[in-house]
Amino acid sequence: MQRVYGVPGDYVLGLFAALQASPIDLICTAGEEGAGFAADAHGRLQGLGVAVVTYGVGALKLLNPVAGAYAERSPLLVISGAPGLRESEEHPLLHHRIRADQTQLRLFREVTVASAVLDSGRTAAQELVRVLEEMRRESRPGYLELPADCLNREIPWPIDLTPPAPAPLAIPEALRREGERWLAWMRGRQHPLVLGGVELARFRLQPLLRQILEREGWELATSLSGKSLLSESLPQVLGIYEGAMGQPQLRQRVESSDGLLVLGQPLNDLDTGVFTMAVDPAHVLQVDLEGGLRTAGARNENLDPLTLLRIWAEAGAPEPAPLPLAARDPAPAAAFEPAPDQPVGVERLMAAIEAVLPAAATVLADPGDALFGAADLHLGEYSHFLASSFWASLGFALPAAVGAWGACPEHPPVVLLGDGALLMCANELATLARYAIPALVVVLDNGGYGTERPILDGPFNDLQPVAHRELALAMGFSAAERVKNEEELWSCLGRWRSDGMTGPTLISVDIPAGEMSAALRRLSAALAQKLASPPPQA
Repeated sequence: MQRVYGVPGDYVLGLFAALQASPIDLICTAGEEGAGFAADAHGRLQGLGVAVVTYGVGALKLLNPVAGAYAERSPLLVISGAPGLRESEEHPLLHHRIRADQTQLRLFREVTVASAVLDSGRTAAQELVRVLEEMRRESRPGYLELPADCLNREIPWPIDLTPPAPAPLAIPEALRREGERWLAWMRGRQHPLVLGGVELARFRLQPLLRQILEREGWELATSLSGKSLLSESLPQVLGIYEGAMGQPQLRQRVESSDGLLVLGQPLNDLDTGVFTMAVDPAHVLQVDLEGGLRTAGARNENLDPLTLLRIWAEAGAPEPAPLPLAARDPAPAAAFEPAPDQPVGVERLMAAIEAVLPAAATVLADPGDALFGAADLHLGEYSHFLASSFWASLGFALPAAVGAWGACPEHPPVVLLGDGALLMCANELATLARYAIPALVVVLDNGGYGTERPILDGPFNDLQPVAHRELALAMGFSAAERVKNEEELWSCLGRWRSDGMTGPTLISVDIPAGEMSAALRRLSAALAQKLASPPPQA
């Protein structure tokens, strides 16, 4: 662990001082929710993210990021300071407390896989290892509570803090035969295809997946939350499938497959384009951590993605061997040519951003048209894509950029968010400036909650106009601009690419009213058609 994220408070000041004196970098964010999202992003990229906060007013602000990390399987560890044991006994009514009991601990138990109060030197090390091991096993959050007067308690020494190595379990022969049967089923299809999801990334299963795809000659589409699972420059990778929201050609390819393996992707509403995934259940093999393997006529809860991939990786090559897939040109279809005085639409904005993306970048997109538009971005070979694509919490991407940079400082963060999302996390602009993080922050300013307008419009979707440029400059940015046409946008992006890697840059883009991404238009049309269709006859 190289970096942790947090906000100081009186119950945790001693721990902050200890961290400051340690080799671990301490990144102080503007708010606790920002620390949570930063630690979430760090955990997604490096396997563990840590947020350190004070009790009550600090920790409870983390419930939203931690719930999102639970829903999207991100290993985020919360370390919360707490009132000291002695002062709690002498004075139960202490500030930041809801009640004189373990209310906070109970709240975090609902959104974590393991929790502990480190109130004993004899058991603290074992409890810490237990929580971390359960987080590793489930790839989900954990919670540690540290009373202020327990920080300097002695721990018995020497002590072995190394958890037992998770040796690969022997696969029972019956389970192996079952897995091999489904490999034969996939090999017998005319048009087999894999739809890969977020669980494969969280458990670092990409090498096994790629090995099998290359050996079998299968193609891969990914879910929205699984974007950048494998390099998008590989010939096996087709792009993002998201039901009616996706590109028609890719949608036809996936939905016409007679052997669709949905691997490591629970079929939630946002990853399926609000359940517009039109596939024949008889042609689908679904394998994920929650339910194991499921088909229209079979079920095996013990065949999870890791077990299935292990069985398939150890199987022999098919006969005859498949022909290698032809390499595809990863470059954009055409260079971006800005049109003078042309207002900036969402698709053109994404095309301009794609044209300047480095080969190694971390793209972070907030829910809404920033995310839907970014789904079609073609990322470089070494790039990452992070989003709150299932939990769908606005205000994720900007603070998450802090953690993405902390995990991969060689990858400049590129943040895409709407004007509504920015209002929920604008304080973290100051964090980007404080640590000179070379982030590009692009604000899609359409004057309100543009994604909600097609669902049900009203004045509640409008927002107070904000001078984003002046706001960023006040927060410490040295580069911030407001653009109203493609030429201004292209000029700003060029300056960022040439000399913007020494600190954060903000570009606020004036998006015309009613403008939306192609994905949102496709989804709106599909849902309208679905609502207009008569119900089936009884």
